[in-house]
Amino acid sequence: MRIRFGVTFIIIFFLSIIFVPQVRAADYEGKIVKLIQIKGNKRIDKATIRYYIKTDAGDRYSTAGIREDIKRIYNIGHFKDVKVDVEDYYMGVKITFIVTEIASIKNIHITGNKKIDKSTIEEKISVKKGSAYNKNLIQESIENIKLLYKEKGYFFAEIEYAAIETKENQIDLEFRIKEGKKVRISSIRFRGNKVFSEKKLAKQIETRKQWILSWLTNSGIYKKEVLKTDILRIESFYHNHGYINVRVYEPEVEIDREKRAIFITIPIEEGDKYYTGRIDIKGSDIYSADELKKEMRLKKNEVFNRSLLRSDIFHMSDLFSKKGYAFADIIPLTSTDKEDKKVDITIDINKGRKVYVGKINIAGNTKTRDRIIRREFRFKEGDLFDSEKLRRSRQRIGNLGFFEDIKIETSRGAQEDLIDINTTVTERPTGSISVGAGFSSVEEIIFTGQIAQDNFLGRGQRLSLSAQLSSIRQDFTLNFTEPRVFDRELSAGFDIYNRESLFYSYRSRTRGGGIRLGKSFGEYTWGKLGYRYDKILVKDVQQETTLLKNEERTTSRIYPSLIRDARDDFLNPSKGTRERVSFEFAGGPLGGANFYKASGEVSWYYPLLWKFVGMLHGKIGFAEGYGKEELPVFENYFMGSAFDLRGFNFRDVGPRDGLGDSIGGSKLLLLNAEIQYPFTKNVRGIIFYDRGNVYGEGPDLSKTSVDYDLTNMRHGYGFGIHFLSPMGPISLAYGFKLDRRADEDKSEFHFTAGRVF
Repeated sequence: MRIRFGVTFIIIFFLSIIFVPQVRAADYEGKIVKLIQIKGNKRIDKATIRYYIKTDAGDRYSTAGIREDIKRIYNIGHFKDVKVDVEDYYMGVKITFIVTEIASIKNIHITGNKKIDKSTIEEKISVKKGSAYNKNLIQESIENIKLLYKEKGYFFAEIEYAAIETKENQIDLEFRIKEGKKVRISSIRFRGNKVFSEKKLAKQIETRKQWILSWLTNSGIYKKEVLKTDILRIESFYHNHGYINVRVYEPEVEIDREKRAIFITIPIEEGDKYYTGRIDIKGSDIYSADELKKEMRLKKNEVFNRSLLRSDIFHMSDLFSKKGYAFADIIPLTSTDKEDKKVDITIDINKGRKVYVGKINIAGNTKTRDRIIRREFRFKEGDLFDSEKLRRSRQRIGNLGFFEDIKIETSRGAQEDLIDINTTVTERPTGSISVGAGFSSVEEIIFTGQIAQDNFLGRGQRLSLSAQLSSIRQDFTLNFTEPRVFDRELSAGFDIYNRESLFYSYRSRTRGGGIRLGKSFGEYTWGKLGYRYDKILVKDVQQETTLLKNEERTTSRIYPSLIRDARDDFLNPSKGTRERVSFEFAGGPLGGANFYKASGEVSWYYPLLWKFVGMLHGKIGFAEGYGKEELPVFENYFMGSAFDLRGFNFRDVGPRDGLGDSIGGSKLLLLNAEIQYPFTKNVRGIIFYDRGNVYGEGPDLSKTSVDYDLTNMRHGYGFGIHFLSPMGPISLAYGFKLDRRADEDKSEFHFTAGRVF
C-alpha cells in the first residue's frame, strides 16, 4: 500500500505541474487587464519595451495576444529571454513581463593590425558599440576582415575574437589579427591558346603577376571578382577578332603557403575565326540602307568584331536622335554560317515617333540663377529633340567654369512624344580673395593679389581687381564683363589699369582703360570690338635713339578680333581647336600715336594613347607705324615668359640696344608643342618644346633679324604642371634652353595664374 501510495503521489505531482498552469491561464482568458508591469530591464528603457506591447490596460486578457507581445519583444533584438507572470488583481488581472537582456558591446578593440589602418577595418565590422552581443554578426565581421586582407594580398591572415565580460551586463569585444605575409601572383598562364600569345592575352586583363615594382604599384594581388571580370575581357578580345565561339573556362588558382605564391592558369578553347557576311538594314525611311552602311565601321568580308557592331548600333541611334527620333529601336540580329565561317547581320530599325523637348529641369544650382544655365541650352522647350545639340549644351554649361560636376539625363515627358531634360549641377567656388607668390630669375619674387568673382551675384558676370608686383613691374587692373547682355548672344565689358614696367633699357608707365563689345557669329565663333585709351610715359632711357627716347605719349585705338573656339572644354581641353585673329588701329582720326598691329594664333588639341593629350600652338604678329611715324617702342612685341617661349626671359630674345638690353621687335613668330597628361580632372602634367623669336630693327641684331626667319629662332624644352585653383588656372613651368649663349642662364622657372594656351 505504501508503494502504491508513493507512485500515485508522484503521478499526481507531475500532472499538477503540466496541467495546473494551463488551467490557470484559461481561467484568466477574457478578464480585464488592470495593470501591465515590466521587470528585469537594465539598459533598455521601459517605455521602449512598452511600445512593442500591444496589450493595454482595459483590454480583455488573451493568451494569443500575449504570445504576439512576447514575439515583438524578442524581435527588438536585445533580449535572450522573455517570461510572463499573470495574477488576479482588483477584479481583473495584472500582467508582468520579465525580460533578461542580452549583453551589449561596451568597447570594440582591434589588435595586431600593421598593414591596414584601424579605421579601414572598423568599416568592415558589422557589430557596433552599444549594440547587442550577436555571435552571427561577429562571425560576419571576421569574414569581412579576412576578405579585406585577401584584397590586400594577405591570404593567410587569421582573425580571432575575444568577448570579455564587464560590469552591468556589458562586453568588451576584441578582434585579434595575425596578418602574416603578403602573397602575390607568381605566374599567370593560359592553356589552349594558339592564335594569341600569352603576352598578348596578359595585356587584356587587369590581374597582373608580381614584378620588381609591385611594392609601389600594388600589382600582383589576387582578387577573385577582378579575375571573373578578366574572363569576360578575354572573351571580348576574342569576339573582337572573329572568334565568336571562344570559351574561357574557370581559372585554376593554386596557392602555395610555403612559397607565399599564387599560380593562375586560365583554360581557353578558341574555336574558329569568323568573318562578316551579308549586312541587311530594314525599316529605315529616314536614311537609306546604303547611307547607313557607309556610316558603319564594320564591313562585309572583314573579320567579325562584336565591339564594332555595338559601336555602329550606337552611332545609328545617334543619327536618328539628331533627327528627333530619340527612342529609335535598333536591333541587330546575327546568324552564323558554320561552313563558310561567316556572320550574317540583319539590322531591324523601328524609328518610333518624333520626340520634342518637354521640360528642362535644373537642380543643384544654389548660387547660379536658372536662366544663366538655361540660356546655354541649344534648344528650347517645345523644340525638336536633337542629341547633338544636347551634347553641345552640356559642353557649353561646362565651359562656364561655374560647376565641378554636370549631369544631364533624359526621361519621358508628360506625353509620349515629349522628352524631359533633367540637369543637375554641383557648384564650384567662383569667388576668391587670394594672395600668392612666385619666382622668376628676371623678376625675382613675384607677389600676386586678386579679388575676383567669375559668377557675380549668380548672374554669370565676371568682376576682378588684381595686382602683380615684382622687381620689374607693378600692375593693377580692374575688369568687368557681362558675357550675355539681356541674355542675348552679346557681351560687354570695361577695363581700367595702371602698369609700370622696367625693361632695363627703359622704364614705362601705362595708365588707361577701355570698353569691349562682342557678338556671337555661330556656335563657336565670336566677333569682338574694343576701344582703348592709354597714356604712356617712357623714362630712364639709358641711350636715346630715334626709336627709343624719354617721352610721354598717348594712344587711342580700336581693336576688332574674331575668335573661334571649338575645344571640348575651355579649362581642361582634350580635343578641338581655338583660332584667333586680331587687328589694332591707333591714331589717325582717333588721335595719339599712329600705328597698326595684326596677329593670328591657333591652338590644336588632340587625344593620344591612353589619357595623353597633344597640343600644338602657333602665333604670328606684325606691327608698323604709318603717316611718317615709327612704331613706338612701347608697342613692340616681347617674348620670353610662361605664355610664349618658356625657358627664356625677355632679355634673351629679339633686338637689343647699344647697351645690350632687349627693346623688343615689330614682328613675332612662335611655335609650341606639348604632351599633357591629366592626373585628375583639375591637374595635368606637361612636357613641352617651344620655338620662337621677335624680329625688327635695332642696334644689335645678333640674336635675331629684321624680318621673319624660320632658321633664326630660339628654342627650348621643359616640363610643368597646370591646375585649377579657386583663383583660376595656375601654371608652373621649368624650361631649359637648347641654344644657350654665354651671357644667359641655362634655364628659367615660370609661375603664372589665370591663363594657358
